Amino acid sequence: MNKYLSVFNKKQKTVIGVLSGTSVDAIDVVLVKINGSGISTKIKVIDFESYPINNRLRTFILDCSGNKKSTVENICKLNFIIGSAFADSISKIISRNNLKSKDIDLIGSHGQTIYHIPVSEQLFGFSSRSTLQIGDPSVIANQTGIVTVGDFRTADMAIGGEGAPLVPYLDYILFSHKSKSRAFINIGGISNLTYLKSSCIQNDVIAFDSGPGNMIIDYLVKKYFGKNFDKDGKIALSGEVDSKLFDHICFKDKYFKKSPPKSTGREHYSGKFVESVLKKFSNVESKDIIATFTKFTAYSIYFNLIKYKSDEIIISGGGANNPAIFKYIKEYFIDVPVYKMNDAGINPDNKEAVLFAVLANELVSGNKANMPSVSGSERNTFLGKICIV
Repeated sequence: MNKYLSVFNKKQKTVIGVLSGTSVDAIDVVLVKINGSGISTKIKVIDFESYPINNRLRTFILDCSGNKKSTVENICKLNFIIGSAFADSISKIISRNNLKSKDIDLIGSHGQTIYHIPVSEQLFGFSSRSTLQIGDPSVIANQTGIVTVGDFRTADMAIGGEGAPLVPYLDYILFSHKSKSRAFINIGGISNLTYLKSSCIQNDVIAFDSGPGNMIIDYLVKKYFGKNFDKDGKIALSGEVDSKLFDHICFKDKYFKKSPPKSTGREHYSGKFVESVLKKFSNVESKDIIATFTKFTAYSIYFNLIKYKSDEIIISGGGANNPAIFKYIKEYFIDVPVYKMNDAGINPDNKEAVLFAVLANELVSGNKANMPSVSGSERNTFLGKICIV
């Protein structure tokens, strides 16, 4: 407890943020210095690394994320396995910076999302939304010896919110502007958008999941080419967009047309969804299929963002490194400057990991970090659970 209290009273903290995203390709770990909290937060990125998840574990995680192959026993095991894998990755980045566990004040861990049900459902007389992120923070805390904060979505969902997206809080405290209206596109497995009007306050923020990011593209690249992702967008750029397939995707996908607040995940943009779209298009070449779904990813972003007047658009997440996605987005937003995130050491690769370091800092600083205007929750509340060692 004394260790936690000493962290609570520090103005500058050394914090690690860690996550494994919906694409399940790596454990992202960032080491940062954080001064202050809330809109006074100042960040300095010290180091960042993505530690690849081996293919057997990745397949196991994906199996546990769907209804057909998952079992309670396997999810129970995976909860501890992922916690240990996160702890190992954290230890590696500490070691390579010539630090010890005692030099780190705090860890913020998102864990691994296994299932997310943002829409309220009735069961046994109770109305509930639900979500499950595994990789228990108690495992991380006790294996590293560092106070760990995790499970950031649950509190918001307990008061009627969707628990997602979380990235907009980081966008707000670090990148809101007095005179510019800014839009932020984060392209992970799912794409989420943040719109910050000039001089906005916390509950003015507009943000939501717009639709697929890399998730469908990754599925198709694995199916047709045996690779985990379309490196440098080469497959998509080698193909041609099939207009009939494109129109059919737009017809089949009801989510991207929904009004916010909204959030989604693998439960909607699964292989099952993709195969249902492709049933009538067996004659289309695989590279053209990937080109078409890549353009749809960009279009679903455009469809959702065009209604908000932006002075500039800033892209982050793994999808920002896919030239095909970037190309289509720039074509759709031809009259608006479009940039990749690169601010104070925060870039497309490390931004989400930085987010979880910041959310951990916000909780121990006593700040409520959810956004009712984003999630639809009843009120502001504290996000995360603190695991003390």
